[in-house]
Amino acid sequence: MYGELMIGINMLFNYAILSFTNKVGNHQTSRRRLWVAAFIGAFFITLFPYSLPAMILTFLGMTYIAFGQTFSSWKSSVLAVLIAAFFAGGLLTLVYTQISISTNPNFLFVAIGLTYLSLYIVKHKWIDTRMVSKLMSFTHESELTLWGRVIPLKVFIDTGNHCIEPLSGDPVHFIGYQAVKEHLPKDFASALEAWRPDQTPDLAGFPAPHQKSLRLIRLQTVQGASWAVGIKYDSWLVNGEALPAGYAVLTKERRQYPQGASAILQMSAMEMLKEEGRTAAC
Repeated sequence: MYGELMIGINMLFNYAILSFTNKVGNHQTSRRRLWVAAFIGAFFITLFPYSLPAMILTFLGMTYIAFGQTFSSWKSSVLAVLIAAFFAGGLLTLVYTQISISTNPNFLFVAIGLTYLSLYIVKHKWIDTRMVSKLMSFTHESELTLWGRVIPLKVFIDTGNHCIEPLSGDPVHFIGYQAVKEHLPKDFASALEAWRPDQTPDLAGFPAPHQKSLRLIRLQTVQGASWAVGIKYDSWLVNGEALPAGYAVLTKERRQYPQGASAILQMSAMEMLKEEGRTAAC
């Protein structure tokens, strides 16, 4: 009975650690496979509790069963499993100094619950950190040239932005109006502020010298369809590389722009930067 209990306890601890690794490593391993690996690991650890070679072989076998779809997948999982095991083990050791099994027979249940809770918190912190790091890779410094004026802007490349100008097929990017307002000609800024997207679209209210650079852009959002004014920019350098010809739409709000960016670029900017990166690598 004692052996079965120890196998069950070890299996729960193993599953907590393997489940943590599965989430933070995005391995997509099924729960069934994780439980099988956790049971096998618990069985051999209980059978050979004091054998260092058995512990090493059990660890390697357990992680390979759980994440050994490919060698690279298994290799990347080993570090996360070790981190989770050391973290959970260290935390339990700290608690063990305060709680004795003899005085509290429910210690094992408390320990298992504490392990799951601590790894759950660490998992979400890990994923949040990884998400922030990923978002940072889409954030760049840029220089927009509009009607001969150079405007520095922090930009974010939105892979979900597929907006194009319908006649030319050129990409459409979005810029927070307040980020460029002081660089715009005063007559154009006044006309833009007076323009109403919910009314009949008309560019006649904009200064004649600028009308040739403007296009009406039809936007479709969850709030419905509306019209926007697209401005053909002279050039736009992102990390020193020129974006293809396109249009910029100025938006009143920029609170939803990620990473404190002033502009949201169309997804074609990502493809351009990838191409430049491959060319530089060659």
